[in-house]
Amino acid sequence: MTEAKWFASTDPAALGAAVMRRKRASARVLRLYVAAFWSWQSHRLKTARDRAQLRRRAALVEEWAETGVEPPQANAERIFVGLGASAKEAFRSTVRAPKQWKDGNGPATKHAVRLLHEVFGNPFTTRAARKTAPRRGWMFSPSWRTDTAVALARQMYDSRDFGAMPILADALQDAGCDNDDILDHCRGPGEHVRGCWVVDLVLQKA
Repeated sequence: MTEAKWFASTDPAALGAAVMRRKRASARVLRLYVAAFWSWQSHRLKTARDRAQLRRRAALVEEWAETGVEPPQANAERIFVGLGASAKEAFRSTVRAPKQWKDGNGPATKHAVRLLHEVFGNPFTTRAARKTAPRRGWMFSPSWRTDTAVALARQMYDSRDFGAMPILADALQDAGCDNDDILDHCRGPGEHVRGCWVVDLVLQKA
C-alpha cells in the first residue's frame, strides 16, 4: 500500500490491513471505527427492532473504546463481531464485511472507505515527507492547541455533534496552523465521528 493507493482504493479490507501496522491503530481507535460503521449500518436494516439492536451493540463497542473496560453485556452478545474480545479481530471483520454482502460495491463499502479516511487520515505521510512538505500530513504544533480549539473539539466530542468542524479549522488557523490536510479535513464535506483524526490530535487522544 502506498499513499496514492490509499486515496484511490475502494477496498476497505485492503485499507484496513494497511493501517493495522500503524501506531494510530490502538484498541480505542479500532473500536471507535467499528462502532461508527455499525451504527451507520443500523439505519439500513429493515425492521425497527433490528435497527435498535444494532445501534445498542454499536453503543456498547463505543463504551468499550472509551473506557477500555469490556461491557458486562459483551459476553452475551459475542455473536456480534464488534463485541469480540480482540479489537483487531473486530476491526478486521468489520472492514471485510461490506465486500461480502450482495451489494459488494454499494453504499456500505463506500462508507467503510470514507470512515477509514475519517479515522486514520493519511497514514502514509513519512517523517521525511513532513520535513520537505510541512503543510501536509500529521505535523501538529502544540501552540495550535489554544483554549478555543480544545474547547471546540471537546464540545463536539462529548456531544457527538461535529457541526462546528469548520469553526475548529478557523480556530486552528488563527493559532497559526497552516497544515492543509488538517484544515481541509475540518472544512471538507462528509460525516465526522468520534475517532476523527483531527479532533483526536487536538485533544491528544491515542
